[in-house]
Amino acid sequence: MNRRLLLRIAQVAVIAVVAAFIVARLASSWDTVTAYSWRLSAGPLVASLVLFLAFYWLNGLAWWLLVRGVRQRAGLHDSVAVWGQSILARYVPGNVFMFLGRALLAQRRGLALEPIGAAMVYEQALAFAAALVTAAALFPFAREEPAAALWGIVGIPVILVALHPRVFSPVVNRLLRLLRRPALDAVLPYGAVLALLGLYVAVWLVAGAAAFAFAAGVTDAGRDALVPVTAGYALGFVVGMVAFVFPSGLGVREAVLAATLAGSLPAGVALAWALLLRLWQTVIELVFVALVSVVARFRGGTTPEGRGLVKPEGRET
Repeated sequence: MNRRLLLRIAQVAVIAVVAAFIVARLASSWDTVTAYSWRLSAGPLVASLVLFLAFYWLNGLAWWLLVRGVRQRAGLHDSVAVWGQSILARYVPGNVFMFLGRALLAQRRGLALEPIGAAMVYEQALAFAAALVTAAALFPFAREEPAAALWGIVGIPVILVALHPRVFSPVVNRLLRLLRRPALDAVLPYGAVLALLGLYVAVWLVAGAAAFAFAAGVTDAGRDALVPVTAGYALGFVVGMVAFVFPSGLGVREAVLAATLAGSLPAGVALAWALLLRLWQTVIELVFVALVSVVARFRGGTTPEGRGLVKPEGRET
């Protein structure tokens, strides 16, 4: 039995254990979940829909800026569509197919693979770092604990230093060599990195607001849950990314999000809400991908005739 097959079996086993735990947890509190006064409030749900669509679009915008940053010229609508189409593969264990799919879509549009690979490395690093910054900045307000404030004070400067090209590039290249992957084809200037970090922080704030709006739309969670949910959403991404065997952080993110509402809702209700949020967001994700794909096609970005809009840009000498 080869190593890859063993890894797949291990991934399926871990996911099965997590799924069993979630089912058992829900079953043990099913009476509380069914007795809870769930509701459907149109205003918060519409707000959640709009905010999640903005969240995905901002991610696509950040991807387009990264593509431009590695000296590849691409249309905005087409880049957002490529980003959206590729994220549908996130639910495959390991997230490998998301990266392979995006690389293939980019290559079909005439973009060079090496710079696109560098853009994907920066995307993951910046999204991860921004989620850490968001969580570190908000947790002191979400939980009145000195330790949380200390982590924010210490952690954010460390993240900023780690993203400096003189630190980031050699560390990442060493990791890439260990993974038998090519080194970074392009290194972004520090000013661009900081600007993109700020954009990704905004991405997580929007996502947190969208998750809170969904909570307000189906439960009686009050405004005091906004900051904990936003911090928990960002932290859930971090934990899900570290636990990469879980496709798109499935199960892990829900556990973190449920914990953020544990003080506002019964534990079983909070977990049920987190699972409903996953379903809600998945539906919105599919709607987003359909919308941006149609827009890109009508703009000429995804047809053979329109691919002239997406060309490699020559390197500066």
